[in-house]
Amino acid sequence: MKFILNYEYAYNSLYMNSNPSKPDQDISLTLPVRIGLGTIEPFLKKKFNGTTISKTDAKGKASNYFKILDLNLAESDVETYNVELRLQLETLTRIFNKKVIEVMVQADLRLDVEAQKLYVEAYKINSSGESWFANTILNSVLNTFIYKKFIKSLHLDLMPIIKEKLDLVNAKLTSKMEATKNISIMGNVEDFTLKHFKIKKDEVWVLVHTEGWCVIAIEDLEF
Repeated sequence: MKFILNYEYAYNSLYMNSNPSKPDQDISLTLPVRIGLGTIEPFLKKKFNGTTISKTDAKGKASNYFKILDLNLAESDVETYNVELRLQLETLTRIFNKKVIEVMVQADLRLDVEAQKLYVEAYKINSSGESWFANTILNSVLNTFIYKKFIKSLHLDLMPIIKEKLDLVNAKLTSKMEATKNISIMGNVEDFTLKHFKIKKDEVWVLVHTEGWCVIAIEDLEF
């Protein structure tokens, strides 16, 4: 953890200036953040469980092929990938009607630190070896769905998201914001950057670096 305070600025804020503004040098902080894949999984279940996977032909007629019954998210045990998504599907076609199958998606999720973008370097789709997977149409429909709904959605430009959140935080920090009883803060966050990304032991680990300035006000010592 890196923590830098400008004492000259703090002194001036306390004794010379009742309306502090941006100092020449302020707070720099790097924190490790971890998010369990078990935290992300319920969100994916809520979004996709019960979803029907279909295909629309040239005439606009939709044909249903699969229904998502359940899904599970975990760290991949395959060396070249770091995340694994298991889908439990029910087939809805005439040939393979009401058949429950399992499909596994292995992906290598990475972070471009300079561009602040998440992206999938590579991915692979495996089935349980059932005969349905040899069906070209079924294979194509499923691959298209997985790419559009899962793989493509993992390609994220984080900069607009970060900027939007920083604007909201800074809007609150322009005036005193109560952190807890009798303690308030004001300041400005100037930079928020993800420095490191790794999936380990079913957890996403991220190093978050932030810079800005902050003044903490204690209203009452009984807190």
